[in-house]
Formats: sequence, structure tokens, C-alpha cells
Amino acid sequence: MAKASPACAVHDLGKGHVHVRQALCADRPCRGATMIRSTACMAAVRLLGILLLFLLAGDPAAAINTPAPAAATPDAGPRPAEIRVTLDDNYPPYSFRTPDGVHVGIVKDLWALWSQKTGIPVQMMPTDWSLARQTIDTGAADVIETIFRNSARDVLYDFSKPYARVDVPIWFSADLSGITGVESLRAFTVGVKDGDFCAEWLTDQGITAFQRYPGFEAMVEAAARQETRVFCMDDPSARYYMTKRGVQGRFRYTDPLYTGELHWAVRKGNVTLYRLIADGFARITPQERKAIEERWLGRSLTGIVSPQMMDLLLKLLSGLAVLGFGALVWVLLLRRQVESKTQSLRTAVAALTASEERVRTIFDSVTDAILIHDLDSGAILEGNRRMKEMYRVGDTPLSDINVGMLSSGVPPYTREDAAACIRKAADGEPQLFEWHARRLDGSLFWVEVSLRRAVIDGNDRRLLVLVRDITERKAAQERMEYLSRHDALTLLPNRVLVQDRTEQALARSERNGRLVALVACGLDRFKTVNDSLGHAVGDALLRAVAERLKAAVRDTDTVSRGGGDEFILLLSGQSDIDSVVETVASLHEAMAEPFQVGGHELTVTLSSGVALAPADGKDFATLLKNADTALHHAKAAGRDTHRFYAEAMNAEAVAHLSTRSGLRRALDRGEFLIHYQPQVSLESGAVTGAEALLRWNHPDKGMVPPGDFIPIAEDSGLIVPIGAWVLTEACRQAAAWHARGLSLSVAVNLSALQLQRNDLVATVTRALTDSGLDPLLLELELTESMLIQNTELVMDNLRRIKAMGVQVSIDDFGTGYSNLSYIGRLAVDKLKIDRSFVADLTRNHDSAKITAAVIQMAHSLNLTAVAEGVEDAETLEALRTLHCDIAQGYYLGRPGPAEAVERAARQVNPFKVGA
Repeated sequence: MAKASPACAVHDLGKGHVHVRQALCADRPCRGATMIRSTACMAAVRLLGILLLFLLAGDPAAAINTPAPAAATPDAGPRPAEIRVTLDDNYPPYSFRTPDGVHVGIVKDLWALWSQKTGIPVQMMPTDWSLARQTIDTGAADVIETIFRNSARDVLYDFSKPYARVDVPIWFSADLSGITGVESLRAFTVGVKDGDFCAEWLTDQGITAFQRYPGFEAMVEAAARQETRVFCMDDPSARYYMTKRGVQGRFRYTDPLYTGELHWAVRKGNVTLYRLIADGFARITPQERKAIEERWLGRSLTGIVSPQMMDLLLKLLSGLAVLGFGALVWVLLLRRQVESKTQSLRTAVAALTASEERVRTIFDSVTDAILIHDLDSGAILEGNRRMKEMYRVGDTPLSDINVGMLSSGVPPYTREDAAACIRKAADGEPQLFEWHARRLDGSLFWVEVSLRRAVIDGNDRRLLVLVRDITERKAAQERMEYLSRHDALTLLPNRVLVQDRTEQALARSERNGRLVALVACGLDRFKTVNDSLGHAVGDALLRAVAERLKAAVRDTDTVSRGGGDEFILLLSGQSDIDSVVETVASLHEAMAEPFQVGGHELTVTLSSGVALAPADGKDFATLLKNADTALHHAKAAGRDTHRFYAEAMNAEAVAHLSTRSGLRRALDRGEFLIHYQPQVSLESGAVTGAEALLRWNHPDKGMVPPGDFIPIAEDSGLIVPIGAWVLTEACRQAAAWHARGLSLSVAVNLSALQLQRNDLVATVTRALTDSGLDPLLLELELTESMLIQNTELVMDNLRRIKAMGVQVSIDDFGTGYSNLSYIGRLAVDKLKIDRSFVADLTRNHDSAKITAAVIQMAHSLNLTAVAEGVEDAETLEALRTLHCDIAQGYYLGRPGPAEAVERAARQVNPFKVGA
């Protein structure tokens, strides 16, 4: 809110002038003043003063009319118990606080009289202007005072008729020049009161650089400290606070930007309250209002001295003027002689002062920082106001600042680099360069620096330094550079950047022998989304697809947008074809989950074509052409699939993807089953347990061999849920055997992925708890190679499993690393001799020696030796001769249903030799 100076009489003691301001006119306050000068007629003025005092002493005080009796309030509903009035408490003389915090002013007195006239109590709520606006808007007040009116506020409030007019100029430091109006403010930050109407008015004129203050008094304080040099403030408040602080001579002002009118207002549509308040103010007579205004504004001379007395005074002054005229002429003649002798000196001093002021004004007003650097001492001799603002110098003396403090310190922007540029400039070679600079508060920014040797004050050992802040320009350049290599919609790398990265990946692949794959992807029927839901939804969908594709690949891979609904993926450093297939499969799986875009649930599919380097091309252009060709084949094949450029690879990839997709559905559809292979004690010939073996009964392909799907399940991570199901089902079957009187143990193979998971112990515990199986009847089989992967986590999992009582066996022993330290640390229960040694036991002397050594080692470590792959009676007998403990194989029983193991277990010594 902006406000203007009321009419008042002010005596300027410093200049000996009396400015007489008229009372508020019906149109606007009069800014002119009647001025009476006292020069040569000082004696006449003194005599006039004595006469005035005599006349005023006998003049009766102006009578104030007795208020008329309060009229009856119109019948407009129940009278409110109280009227709450909020207003600015920093707006003299209308509303302000005394030094001890008491709220006073014209508006307060008027409302006190209003309360007296209406008999309704009034609660004044003086506060900060922005808070006053919030108070009326939230309903915590009924009326807001001293408010200007505009079209935006007309929507919110019903305004009274104006009761005062206020001029609002721009104030500025007296040492500035060129401040004439709105256009001259564009190079300055303008001080405004927070929430003031002036900020709104200047914003409409295109001025947006503001320094906001909580109140007018705080803004004058800041201006006195030269923290702000240009500010917008209502005329009466400015004069009051400048006079209060004694700084009125340090500022000048422009013509009024606008003249505002003061109103009171209520919230829009509150007709009853509006009429009640207007009726109360109508009862206040003009004489009563004038008395209140004169209390705060002072009385004008007009009306105190009668016209007759003024005529007598003028005649007296005329006579005195004639007497003094002769003395005045004599004084003027003497003064002319003195002035003629000093005129040349005055002219020279004025010219020098004006020149110095112009230079200083230009020096401090330019938008670039200017420094004068001494080449001998390295000190900064002088800096303009912009330099101190740019580097946030504060109270730090310029002599304490060196170039190292103004540099980021990161090569090539160090103190030594700056010194090298200074040396070149000192040798007469002007320098112009970009620099990463540091402010004294530690923040970094970009500047353009110009260094040129100059002669200043007769000294040629000076360096003139001009510094321009180019932070925004650098940011724009970086943004342009970024957009030149990235897609504007998805912010993914564009074709230019992915081509550059592809060439680098191809160069690396020549050295390390790894594969590089370029994948061209296209969204199927994306045009339908644009046509039916609009381009905004289509753009949002493309951004969501971009995020999913990035999540489906490694950080070292690149996802780029080629244009439209096409994406290009660079898969670098691939170890083999299977890893490429896995990645492509994950891309298609990522698209399976519906997208939530703009309130719509959208399901899209992906078609992709793959080209491999170096087989399908050795440069980006060839690879992209072949990947696009493969993409067209994928779309022709019905979409939602992928194709490799090479047909042989394509067939293998299609089969791999088909198996992977089938595995994902098989667990939910109950296509898995477990076959059990009996394990026989070679001492008693009895069945002591069984190994659980996973089988997949595919609805179209029938029984799929484990070797065809187990590796794919492990690569895709599906082995984790499948393995948990096998463990649960095997424990349930062993518990069922135990319930029927058969204490048969069950052996379950663990995958390396399961063994490295944090939830393995919880999975085993849940399977045992749900089935009620004794942990001693559960055996977990793992291979030697698992023990070297993520060793600490693996060892921790196995120690916790052993603590539960579960048995652990090493499968395929002798084919891996055979690290005996693991066996001792884990307290392994069994060693299973690999079938490759058992199969050649009777035909290969080396295999027989290895088998015998493993059995002997197991017994020396108190472990059970288990031989797998027993296919004939001769091998079985050889194992019994070597004192092997347990055997399994086709000769002893093929994998089959649990009922077959149960039948074999109930026979008496079915495999006892010589029985």
C-alpha cells in the first residue's frame, strides 16, 4: 500500500523558510507552498513577530462545533457487539506507534469518535501491513483501514469513498543522478515495503527487482545506512521518518508516480456492515473531522489572523521595506565586488566537483565490477559499488583481499593461473578470459575478466580490471550444449550422443573382445494414444517409458530417443549372447506393468531389433541400419517381440525368451512337480532318504529336461521363488513320510542365488515350521563353487542353518575348488562324490583312486561319503568295498513319485549284497 503526504504547515529551521501546505483539497493535496523570505528586512520581521504574538494572545481559540446528537441506527439487523478494525501501524500521521509503542494517529481518533457516535465498541488491530491484509482476508477483522483501491482489490472488498489523497514518489540518495521516473529504475533494485501497493504498481510497469522491508521506518533506516539507495515510499511517511532520524537532507525525490486515495473497506458483499460503518462516519461533522486532522497535521496560518489584521501587517512591512532598501543597495554593491573576485575560483571548483561527481556516479553505477590493481604490491586499491556487491565484500577492507580469495582454486582457476594472466597484462598484452570466481562468502560463480595496464594518478604501475557476471550466460550455454546432445522431451541422449558413445564402445570392444549390441525399440500402436488421448498424454507416456527402459539396463548402458516413439539402446561390454538376450527380455517385461498417465491406465507393448558388433557391423551407421531392419521384422511378426539381425541368433533368443516367459507363469499355474530319487545305505541296503529333483511339466512341450530351464531360471532370478517352493514341498513330503512311520531324510539342492540372499534362513525356517519336519531330516546340498561367492554372507547363512540342526552336504565334490577350510569351518555333514568319477570307477584306475581318496578323507573328517550316478551292480559292489556310506543312481532307483520311494523304503534290505 502506498500513501501520500497530508496537508500541513512545516517550518524548515535549516533554511529559514515557512512552507504553507493547504488542507486536503477536494481533488488532490496541493504540493505548492507560500514562502516568506527574511533577508535584508530582518528588523521588520522581528517587529512583525512581536506584533503577531500580541495579536494572537488576544485572539480567542477557534471553537469546535458541538457534535450533533447521534441519530438512530437504521434498522438493518442486530447490532454487532464489537467492530474489529485492522490497519498499518507504520503509516504516520494516519496510524503509527509512539517510541513507547502506543498506537496513535488520525485514523485511531476518527474511529474513537465513530464509536462514541454509534455506541458500538471498536477494537483497533494495528499491525504490519501484510499481516493486516491477511487478518481481513481470513475473517479475523471486520474492516481494513488506509487501503488504496484498484481493480484487483475491488474483487475482494467494498470500498468507502476516499477521505484523503496521497502522493507516492521515488526517493533516492542525493549523490545519485538521473532518477526521473519509472524508466530510470530498470538498472536499480528498488526498496519497497512488503505488501505495499507501490510494489504492485511498479510490477505492472515492468520493474521487478525489489528489496523488501517490513515497514517504512525500517526502509528509511536501511537508506540512511545506504543499504538501499532508491526506494518507493508515501510522501507523508517518508518525511516523518526522515525528519525523525535527521536525514531529510540526504535524499531527493521525483514527481509522484501516482496519487492514491485512502479508503476503509469491508469484505465483498457485507452490505449490512458497510452501511452501519458509513452511517457512523456520516454523523461526524466536518468541524469534528477537521479538529482531529489539525491535531496531527497542525493549523494553517489562514484563519488564525483576520484579513484586516493581515492588511495592517502588510502596510507596516511595506514601510519597513522602504527604510531597509537603502541599506540593501549598499550591501549588494559590496557583495558584487567580493563576488567578482571569487567568481573564477568558484567556477573552477564547481567544474572540478561536477566532473568528480560525474566520474564517481558512472564508476558506481555501471553494471560491471571495476577494480584498480597495484602491480607492485598486488593489492586492490579501489573497487566500485558493483564490485563490492558482486563479490559480497561487506565490511572487509579492499586492501585485505587478494586474487587468490577471488578464484575458485580449482585448475585452471587458481591463484597461480590468475598471476600468469596478470603478468601478461603487465607486459602490455591485454587479457580477456572467462573465470570461475569465488565470493567472499565461499559461493562460486562465472565471470568474464578484462585486464589492461593503465596510467592512473600519474602511476603507470596500475592494472584496470573489469569483471562481468556471466553466470546466467554460462548456464544458458550449458543448457544449449546439453539440449544439442539430449532429447528435449525425455532428456535422454539423442542420436548424436549415442553415436559418440557407440564409437567409443566399439573401440573398447576391439581391445577387450566383448560384444556391443545396438537395440532399436519402438512402441506398438503408439499413434492410437496420441489420436485418442492427445499429445500431452502421449508425451507423458514417452517420458514414463524412458524411465522404465533406463531402470531395465545397467548404468553403463545408454538409453536414447531416436524420435517419435522410437528408442535406441546401446549395450556395451556384453560377455555373451545370453546376457544380451537377458537384457532384451527384461525390456519387454518392464513394459508389462500398466502405466498410470494423466488419470489413464495405459498398457503398451514393445518391439525391438538387435544388431551385434562386430558380426552385424563395425560402425554406428551400419549397426543402426541392421537393428532397424530387425525391428521391422519384429513388427511384421505380430509386435510385442524382438528379432536379431542374424537368423541363427534370433532363433536361439526366441527360444530363450519363450522359456523365460513360460517359467514366470509355470509356478502360478502349478506346472512344477518334484520327483524323488532314493538314497541307499551300502551297509544295510535300506533306503535312508531321497533327493528332491525339480521337474517341469510344460502344457505344450511335456516334460522339459532340467538342463533346459534351470540355467535360465537362475539367470532371470526366478530360481529364488521356485527354490522356495521346492524346499516347502520337499519338507511337507518328508513330514508326511515321518507321519507314516518312515524316518526318511530329504535332500534339496540350493542355488548360488538362494545362498547369497538375506532371507534364506527365514525361508528354511518357514518351510520347517509349516511342515512340522524335524530339522535333522532336512539336508541342503550346495556346490563348492558357491562357497567363494559373497563368502561372508554365505558363511553366515550356513552357520545359522547348521545351528538349527539342518544337515549340509557338498555336491559334486572333486570337480570344484575343493577348499577344505570351508568344510572345517562349516561343519559339513556329507560329501557327495561326483558322478563322473563313480561312472568310471570300475574302468578307470585314476577315477578309482580319486573315489577311494575322497571316501577316506570324508571318514577321516567324520563325514558321510555319498556316491551318485550308480548305474550297475559292479559299481555298487566296488563302492561297498571302498566302504562308501550311501549311494544313489538309476541302478538303485530312478527319480519318480514320492510313492515309489515309500514302497522301496518299506522293503526289507532290497539292495543288500548277498541277501
